[in-house]
Amino acid sequence: MMLLRIARSVSARPAVLAILLVPLLLTGCNLKSGGFIVTKPVHVRVFNALVDGGQVTVTVGNTTVASGLPFEGLTSYQDTDSGNQEIKVTVGSGSTIVDTTTLLLDDSKYTYLVYGTSAGPTAQLLQDAAATPNGGEFALIVPNGAFGSGGLDFYVTAPGASLDNMSPNLSNIQYSTTTSFATFAAGSYQVRATLPNSKQVIYDAGTVTFSERTVYYFFFYSKGSGTLVNAALLAQDTAGTGTLVNNKLAQFKMIHAAPGTDPINAQYDGTPAFSGIPYANASSYTQLPAGAHTVTVEATTAPGAPIASLQQAFGAATDTSVVVAGLPGAQMAFALQDNNLPGTAGTARLRFVNVAANLGPVDVLVNFARKVASLPTNAGSAYIEFPEDAYTIDFTVAGTAMSLLTLQGVSVTAAHTYTLYLVGTSGQLSALLTRDN
Repeated sequence: MMLLRIARSVSARPAVLAILLVPLLLTGCNLKSGGFIVTKPVHVRVFNALVDGGQVTVTVGNTTVASGLPFEGLTSYQDTDSGNQEIKVTVGSGSTIVDTTTLLLDDSKYTYLVYGTSAGPTAQLLQDAAATPNGGEFALIVPNGAFGSGGLDFYVTAPGASLDNMSPNLSNIQYSTTTSFATFAAGSYQVRATLPNSKQVIYDAGTVTFSERTVYYFFFYSKGSGTLVNAALLAQDTAGTGTLVNNKLAQFKMIHAAPGTDPINAQYDGTPAFSGIPYANASSYTQLPAGAHTVTVEATTAPGAPIASLQQAFGAATDTSVVVAGLPGAQMAFALQDNNLPGTAGTARLRFVNVAANLGPVDVLVNFARKVASLPTNAGSAYIEFPEDAYTIDFTVAGTAMSLLTLQGVSVTAAHTYTLYLVGTSGQLSALLTRDN
């Protein structure tokens, strides 16, 4: 999907309009010599926010403006021909995910944003501002490329200011839309985003300093969380400079999969996070500061006596599941990186996790077809997409047809992400299905 906004206003008689169109059409021809019009190149930079697509290559006409650009990578402005140009985006070994033709105006600057997922890619071409703000001022434009986003409200405040009684500077910014200018006095501000019409913060930049006479894109995109978003600050300057402004927030949830263990409490760095999670149950997500933390787990019947701990780096704007497994006296905790973005339209995303104690590796069959082979203990499979439906799921001893547990009528709903945990011990196995977004 290509979004291009070029506004024109022409007021003239038909004959005059026809004359005015001639230079435009000739410009599109991009005459190099031998004609009476010589075009100037355009300047295009690329930011790659395609969350699961890896490196991308972008060509404009015959010019490669980005080659092997990694996720969250940004190019400087690259010169290419003006006029009607084919723009192509390829990933991996050359699979084309975007192919469109659009008009690029002489000597203009453009920012090309690639975002979404490989199953639902989007590209947005933004024409950068020709004018600069007044002295002492800067301007912000906010594109929302956070895939799966239900929109967001945008706040620019004094550092540490409460949002409780504030209205957003820009409200209800929907996915794949871009706001108009918002102008502020140059200086340092705290930038935050919330869910629309809510004070639930889903992005916190901390304090950001903005220079005068500069227009910035504050571009939001996804990193895998079903709620949190990340951002990049792209200055509309001579070189096309930009920087990541990582979210100060991350999310995690707890899964109690340790048979024979009483309900559990969990903390990170001594901060209480969850209380009283029963066996074979999962918490909802809670926020914590992005970065490295120590998660400790204790039984509610023995507060202050940890039964498991985990040192884990929680990435900005990501979701993590922390699982407690093992038999009494040998409990442990491990982390799973969650991908809670919608998959291909009409499908649900499902992964399988083997946390059965002392069982060994298992195979997973879905409607009697093997989908996962030799899944080790305390490990998760890759995500697999399934059409919305109800399924029969069978766990077997790895490499055999010996059934360990059969589940009938496991229902999944399109656009949601699920994890199915095999829990318990041999002869006392059960399953826990969590919906993660």
